[in-house]
Amino acid sequence: MSSSLPLLHEWMDSEFWNLGAFITSLDDGFVTLGKGGTTVEVEHFLPTKDPVFYLKNFFKNSYLAYKPLTFVTVPRSEFLNWLEDLPFKDHPLTPYSNEDDLYEKDFFHLKDSITPRLEKVVLVSRETYEGFRGEESVKKFLKKAFHFGTGTPYGMWNQDYGVIGSTPEVLFHLQDLTLKTFALAGTAKLGEEEKLIQSLKERHEHKLVIQDICEKLSPFVKDLTVHETHLHYFKTLVHLKTEIEGIMTRDCELTNLTNSLSPTAALGGYPQDESMAFLKSTLYSKKYPQRYFGSAFGLVSSSSKEFLVSIRNVQWSKGFIFIESGGGVVAESQLHREVEEIHLKRNTIKNYYL
Repeated sequence: MSSSLPLLHEWMDSEFWNLGAFITSLDDGFVTLGKGGTTVEVEHFLPTKDPVFYLKNFFKNSYLAYKPLTFVTVPRSEFLNWLEDLPFKDHPLTPYSNEDDLYEKDFFHLKDSITPRLEKVVLVSRETYEGFRGEESVKKFLKKAFHFGTGTPYGMWNQDYGVIGSTPEVLFHLQDLTLKTFALAGTAKLGEEEKLIQSLKERHEHKLVIQDICEKLSPFVKDLTVHETHLHYFKTLVHLKTEIEGIMTRDCELTNLTNSLSPTAALGGYPQDESMAFLKSTLYSKKYPQRYFGSAFGLVSSSSKEFLVSIRNVQWSKGFIFIESGGGVVAESQLHREVEEIHLKRNTIKNYYL
């Protein structure tokens, strides 16, 4: 097989750094990249055989659809070789804002609202920094995402907004009629695996995510199988993970499937209608109504139909860089533990990317 390195040296130019996207195949073998082209907002996936990247609005069934002018798919190993020689200037960032105070107020409001009809809500906070430097920052974040060492690297950006990260969570992977996904919820520090396994709060949260995924898949999938729960490691974090798979019905429409699954209970809450209504009422969402964190990011082409959950990332807009992190709040939750969790997730990204 011939090397892709000459192609990459010629193809990766300023057009890519200013308007582009990439995703790593879930088998970890290939990277698909797009550059140029157009980004439009759509409610249904575009009827095209050419690759289209999609980023879902968290609160609405609408998507940023990015249709590249050109694209390439290369082995990940060769892309990593190319990245070794990618230079970037590392500029210092200036802290701008922190929304943990909003998180605390939303937490106590939620604790007063939890009932059997509202079992779990995933609250979010963020830190924001000044210092985004266009092409130089995109190069830095891209290189960091692939050297992160775990998760699935992905990203998409234009003149208004961008996101790059490496997520531990898959929304779904569809190969022929076989659909694979998993529940990922429940978090602890590395070294506290036994504490995670024994935690009634974390296991309750994880069970709700499994239940949510199975309920949402039931109209689209037959022969659904839920496997045993095990531990999943992500840098300094450890999660509970349960793999789920089934056979798709032939009349399944891909947009409807994605809308149904996203956001999952791991990023939105359970039940979905009640949790989403609560999230829209939070102080955080009123301040930041346009949200992509925790939504679906994926690639649809003639040969690929796979979507990730857009977490563990850096985002930028209007010269500012921000990191969002969240955690599931249930009846057993305690504020200091929830704040510790969102800081643990945030710092995993901040200390590496920034």
